[in-house]
Amino acid sequence: MKGFEVPYFDRRRGALAFETIYARGFLRWLYNTHAGGALGTVLTASPWPSRAYGWLQRRRWSRRRIAGFIARMGIDPTEARRDIGEFESFAEFFTREIDLGRRPVCPARDVAVAPADGRVLAFPTVEPETTFRIKRGLFNLRELLRDDALAEDFGGGAMVISRLSLSDYHHFHFPDSGIPGKAAPIPGRYHAGGPYALRTLVPFMTQNHRVRTLFDSDSFGRMAIVEIGALTVGSIRQCFRPGARVAKGDEKGLFELGGSTVVLLFQRGAIRLDQDLVSMTRMEIETLVRMGEPIGRAPS
Repeated sequence: MKGFEVPYFDRRRGALAFETIYARGFLRWLYNTHAGGALGTVLTASPWPSRAYGWLQRRRWSRRRIAGFIARMGIDPTEARRDIGEFESFAEFFTREIDLGRRPVCPARDVAVAPADGRVLAFPTVEPETTFRIKRGLFNLRELLRDDALAEDFGGGAMVISRLSLSDYHHFHFPDSGIPGKAAPIPGRYHAGGPYALRTLVPFMTQNHRVRTLFDSDSFGRMAIVEIGALTVGSIRQCFRPGARVAKGDEKGLFELGGSTVVLLFQRGAIRLDQDLVSMTRMEIETLVRMGEPIGRAPS
């Protein structure tokens, strides 16, 4: 399996680091050749390839992949709440729970925290009609939300994108305390979420299957939380109860079997994003931010 390096800023170390993106020959062929593109049009249109992959990775024999995956991805197995030998399948390990004592949630009331372990891009303002490039993809707020009224509601507000790599803890959490509404699925395609397409821009954030939740947060007003699936992600599972109050850092849900993305949307003027995140985003460099760490503050 070949890999290529993508730079990101490691916030804890205060230094530039590199993530190795592993792309099997099939994925490179799928996204970078004419024949692959033709097959991809069919393959990414249906959830069945991802569901079939998920079924295979839930078989007991798949647990043989765990040790090699840990070594290749540089995963710290001591973070898991169970010993590695206790997992019955690769899928069970991939959706592992971790010791959340390793992810302390910033307690300050006026601070929003990262919803997941991921590489973050932070945009102070996003307009409803503007289509722009984010890394190797295309983005449009109206197409992301698939709702014109919501696009206007969050137009001109801030957006935080957290991209989870295969090695990350794949549960996601609430960025503030408050009351969540019902999770609304938005049907879509199943493009791979990683930077595999070297010649084209793939609008996976606005085309892929995703789940949208409106959230009345205590410190930041009305928010939208959008989880975006990808190729091999057979399910985006929600673990909260709509209408029931949650605390900052409470678990919202999890992704199954693949790198995925969480998007936070804020209304205009509701948050001042941390300047280091904004500065790195302007240079098109993601910042590694772990669940529970600050991403911005409510204005005074």
